[in-house]
Amino acid sequence: MKKNAQFIAVIFFVTLAFLIMLNDVTKNRDTEPQNSVELYKADDQSEIATSDLHDQE
Repeated sequence: MKKNAQFIAVIFFVTLAFLIMLNDVTKNRDTEPQNSVELYKADDQSEIATSDLHDQE
């Protein structure tokens, strides 16, 4: 009896998760990507490459 209850609980939660995912996918019709960061061009950057490695003497 305990195994049947666990099996039913697992099936219930898997079905619930699937329905929530399906609802989220079908509700989201906005296919345009959204930028999560603000991009800008910095004109004051120098053209010198730096390295964190130190010369071994």
